[in-house]
Amino acid sequence: MENLYLETVSLCPEYAKDSPAYYEERDDGMYINVECNEHGVHEEQVEGDSKFFKQGYEEDYESEGCKNPYKDHLVLPITYRCNTKCRYCYTLSNSSFPLPEDRTFETLAEIIKNFEGSINIIGGEPTIREDLLQLIRVAKTNNNRIVSISTNGQRLRDINFVKGLKDNGLDYVYLSLNDIEYEESKTIYQNKLEALNNCCKFSMPVWLQRTIDELNQLDSILDVLGTYKRVIFSVTIRAVKPFGVYYPTSQIFVSDMLKYLKKEKDYTKGTEPFNCRIILKGKQARISSWVNDVKRLDPIDCSYIISNDVMTTFHRGMKIDEVLIKNQRFLNV
Repeated sequence: MENLYLETVSLCPEYAKDSPAYYEERDDGMYINVECNEHGVHEEQVEGDSKFFKQGYEEDYESEGCKNPYKDHLVLPITYRCNTKCRYCYTLSNSSFPLPEDRTFETLAEIIKNFEGSINIIGGEPTIREDLLQLIRVAKTNNNRIVSISTNGQRLRDINFVKGLKDNGLDYVYLSLNDIEYEESKTIYQNKLEALNNCCKFSMPVWLQRTIDELNQLDSILDVLGTYKRVIFSVTIRAVKPFGVYYPTSQIFVSDMLKYLKKEKDYTKGTEPFNCRIILKGKQARISSWVNDVKRLDPIDCSYIISNDVMTTFHRGMKIDEVLIKNQRFLNV
């Protein structure tokens, strides 16, 4: 093929099985084409700037000294249920599909005890489980372990709950705080600001997460970083991707976000080929994309427990869970 860039391995979007794939350079950017012998060819644009994409892809992320610091890290879903209805939900919590049942406390405690590295507790929304604080205590019996939660912040508007997180040893919070025009409602947005205020009161470190579907939704993050700079220590910004229930009608790429932020010449290598780092208001920020290139990501990815209780890598596992839930295959495992 004349415009072939590289061959790799991706996942069939229908059944998440390993499939041959190749990157194709076109006039409007870089595409990945996934060839499944059962479901045909699936194509997806992964970048609007081919040169920028190749620069990141050809970096070294595997050799000694270049390894991802999150390699020895487990992303652990403790529920698929949620208390909000985000339009773009990667865990399908906002869908009409029946969701896997929550794992028991005993099962989760056993998973935690058998994993040596750091743990990020996610959902769905992990704070809707009443035994969350107990699970954090179990995880912190290993004093060297870093434990975090990923949350939409609705329950953290309760100052006593934030105190409980702190008292039980939680190291930091991944808080999803999007632009008010992206959030489901103004009430949800205000609750998230209150959650940030409560984190400030208890010096609970926050890694801010922002998802955008319009570039101008990047503007408001600068004010947030200025106001809450005492507790926000890092930021991840990503654009919505064709993943989950609703697919965006247009895409925003990493190069687009860098240009909008006037950082196209002021970024450094990220933790994997599809993100890069910049500084925003004095904070480390990761500008990130989602590409299901498992050949490239598996060797450097963190771990993930799928809804059928199998441990795999994070990007692979999230896609497998999407397929399992959409096809209700987890019910037969």
